[in-house]
Amino acid sequence: MKFGKTIETNAKELPEEWQPYLIQYKLLKKNIKNIVQELDNTFKNLNIAPPTFLGDSDDASESTPDGGTDAHSIAESSSTAGQAPMEFAGVPEEIAYNIEKDSDGLVHPVITVKIRRLPTHQQQQQHTQVVELLTVAGLPENTSVILQSDGSSDTAPITISTSEPAATELGDKSNTIACADGSASNSLTVETQSDAEETQVTVRLKADQQFFDQLIEYIERMRQFEQRYTKAYNTNVDHLSTELATVTSPYKQDYQVWREIFRLYTDAQVWNRAHGDTRLSSTAREGQERFNKFARHIESLGLAQRFQNPMSARVLMSFYKLNLELTHMKLLQEMNEEATRKIIKKHDKRTHLVAKTQFPRLITIDTTSLTRALLFTIYTDLVGIVPQIDDYLCPMCLNIAWRPLRLECSHVFCSRCVVKASKRRMFNCPVCRSKNAVYRASISNIDQSLLNFLRLYFPKEIKERQRDIQRDISEEEAQMMVVHDRSGPCIIM
Repeated sequence: MKFGKTIETNAKELPEEWQPYLIQYKLLKKNIKNIVQELDNTFKNLNIAPPTFLGDSDDASESTPDGGTDAHSIAESSSTAGQAPMEFAGVPEEIAYNIEKDSDGLVHPVITVKIRRLPTHQQQQQHTQVVELLTVAGLPENTSVILQSDGSSDTAPITISTSEPAATELGDKSNTIACADGSASNSLTVETQSDAEETQVTVRLKADQQFFDQLIEYIERMRQFEQRYTKAYNTNVDHLSTELATVTSPYKQDYQVWREIFRLYTDAQVWNRAHGDTRLSSTAREGQERFNKFARHIESLGLAQRFQNPMSARVLMSFYKLNLELTHMKLLQEMNEEATRKIIKKHDKRTHLVAKTQFPRLITIDTTSLTRALLFTIYTDLVGIVPQIDDYLCPMCLNIAWRPLRLECSHVFCSRCVVKASKRRMFNCPVCRSKNAVYRASISNIDQSLLNFLRLYFPKEIKERQRDIQRDISEEEAQMMVVHDRSGPCIIM
């Protein structure tokens, strides 16, 4: 499927009000045809072989490393099998294509050509050439074509302005540049010596300028939309956060249901989010597929039906909508990035002017920063409202930190684990190896505020952990009594 058709198909998945912010790939593709036509006409009117004379071949040997076109390739390709060779006054010795950026942030594509004159009999007999600069070449007004002679002549460089008439007579042998209608109002006679070998021409194509102006306009319009959307998105998250804090209070009946929903959401890794990481490594398609799988899992478990508060069901639907919008934003950015890459590639292929290495350095489409920020907002302002037990596990026993004891190095462990470590003469912190951190710990190191927090949000887990510890202590005491009885004398007579 052609990319233009792919964009039209994918655009149907986006909200209708989002579709105008897609890069119009087909319109830009039509502009490339205008560039090719203007480029060919301009070079032919200057009586030199155009870079597009080579056709649409993708052979890398056709372009020089700096983006130019090999003059020998053009000269050789001017004669094809069964056809008479096309004769030009010169061939491009070197073509330099640069995209400049001015102080206002506007880009301007510029073509600089060094022309090698061909010593043909036609050139020796005919010294006057008419170049239809305005109408045929299609150059815009005030566009400068600069001719720089590099031969033995001392003639200064001459700038031809398409909006100002000019005329000069420098000798018997001359080239004439005139209007297509034959008038002399915009004509210029340029004298070159017969032994001149090289001429430099600088051309700014109107169609090429329009192409990049249109592309940048699409990109800028997309950025403005992203800014407006981000503001509205954050407003929606703030409102949803307030509602979520109400329905997920530990004193409410829906708290445990929400805790399970957000645990499953984190485990689903919709955007390949590892614990504590908010980087996006999934494409829009992958993220949408994972989220749909998560939503089906919630439905299969019947968690939404367990809500006691009607507000919880509405908040869950709003949470789903935010994730769907995140998927749409990621898809929109990916499509625009791909459209930009492909249209620049097609521009280079059709015109043989290499922009793919220059344009990305001037104008970029960031497909990660915004969606990463939106994802971070979801996790911190929504998912983070409901505490998860994985954030409060003891690093030693990997259970909830029962009677949490905070060492002087700030690491938290179960009081039971700290006692065990001390008995085994493990006096340094098991995490950071802080010297004697375990040895110096006492009952004063118990984090009372954290203990109250865990009792409030994880009452069931705390009770289960307390039963396990009491059972463990009872087994240790029983084992010690057995060992003590076997080591002492028999008291039964």
